[in-house]
Amino acid sequence: MKIFWLLMLLLTGCSTAPQPDRTFPPQLQSASTRPTILISSSDLLPGDLLLSSATSPQSWGIRLFTLTGVSHAAIYLGDEQVAEAVGSGVKIIPLNHAIDESNNLLVLRVPGMTSDQMLRLREFADLQQGKKYNFKGIVMFMPFMVSRRLCELPLVNEEVRSACLTALARLQLADVDDPQANRFFCSEFVLAGYRHAGIELLQGQANWVSPADLLHLRDGDVSAWQTQQNMQYVGHLKRWDLKEILSLRSANRQAR
Repeated sequence: MKIFWLLMLLLTGCSTAPQPDRTFPPQLQSASTRPTILISSSDLLPGDLLLSSATSPQSWGIRLFTLTGVSHAAIYLGDEQVAEAVGSGVKIIPLNHAIDESNNLLVLRVPGMTSDQMLRLREFADLQQGKKYNFKGIVMFMPFMVSRRLCELPLVNEEVRSACLTALARLQLADVDDPQANRFFCSEFVLAGYRHAGIELLQGQANWVSPADLLHLRDGDVSAWQTQQNMQYVGHLKRWDLKEILSLRSANRQAR
């Protein structure tokens, strides 16, 4: 049985963590984004992390590279507003726009976030609004998403895995003093925002982290990076519904 589990882990090639009560099978990193709770906007709190996907080729590409169901990260600011970094730059948009632009949207929360930390997140979003998108950073990040799998082989412990990722990132990705430092891609913006608020989620520079890395910070999952702060799953604001997507596409074609 142990040989069976070892073969399965080598085939999946994802991060693992030992179970507290036994050696095999270890806990596997979960790519699942299936909803267990459906929530409304009234359940949100300022500082909540929004992770989503869409039906665009870019979204499918990011999900394929990261082996998860999310491709975008944003921060809920309160008052039905969301801060995000997209191709047009850093902006603050209405929550309903963020929901409309996604086909799957889940919410994670830092437990015990203070009102001061929430205000500092808002301050960060206001300060960065209008900054340009980090196109150079995302282009450099794509090869890293492939090569980093070498560090995430099954049965590698968290400390060794994180050290390997750090060494590889320093070789492949721009340094903190890179001229693109005032530009952001989505997960880079989110991690930088939490750090501005005094919340350390994980080790590593902000431009080393993908939406998938943020997803794996949820309780019950396995983070590739050494975790500083786990996050609670709050629920889904929108769930992936194939029938709904196909019906909308059909309606759009008929309208044309």
